[in-house]
Amino acid sequence: MDKCIVVGVESGSYTTRSGETVSFTKMHYFNLNDKQNSSSQKGFTLLNKDIYPDFSISDFSQVPGIYNLGFRPIRNSRGQMEPNLVTLEFVSPLTINENKDLFLLLGAKKYNYEPERGKIMKGIKIFAVDPLSHVETEDYLGLQVLEGSINKAKLDGFSQVPGYYDVVMEQIRGRNGDSVYKPMAATFKDAYTLPTNSSKPPISSTPPLPK
Repeated sequence: MDKCIVVGVESGSYTTRSGETVSFTKMHYFNLNDKQNSSSQKGFTLLNKDIYPDFSISDFSQVPGIYNLGFRPIRNSRGQMEPNLVTLEFVSPLTINENKDLFLLLGAKKYNYEPERGKIMKGIKIFAVDPLSHVETEDYLGLQVLEGSINKAKLDGFSQVPGYYDVVMEQIRGRNGDSVYKPMAATFKDAYTLPTNSSKPPISSTPPLPK
């Protein structure tokens, strides 16, 4: 099993172009076994996994929290192998200070690509959560996730990850014409230490057996 930080779980549905209604339950998490400290990445990468129909929001006793997650490889509809969540165990809560207007940044990663000929985009993609954004409804449990790119930023500015960062946000017009907020800069403010394991026994949850 992989020890992971589950920061949010959401559920809902959407309609495809063909008119089919698709339900989902999505888990947002960071794998603690995959911490990076290289010239191209610091900290953890945000992972998003659809866990419907085997699990629902009610299977998570506390989010954000540290969980042991068990995966089994399966073949998806495109014929590709991908991990499928089969077991989860709650290990300990994730305590985050809420007395300051700062983001908890858990990962930073370089990007360098050429979307148009002659124009190279460079910068840092950040993965963070807002400690003041805790939501507990039937559609969402946990913290809101911030995943965004800061153009022209340097990885040297993210030497302490995880950590509390002051993230400057700017409202811009998105691809669909809607107003969205984009991170423009991030400045380190305070260190953050991941909590140690609780002495309490893990709380396990497994999907029901097929009928």
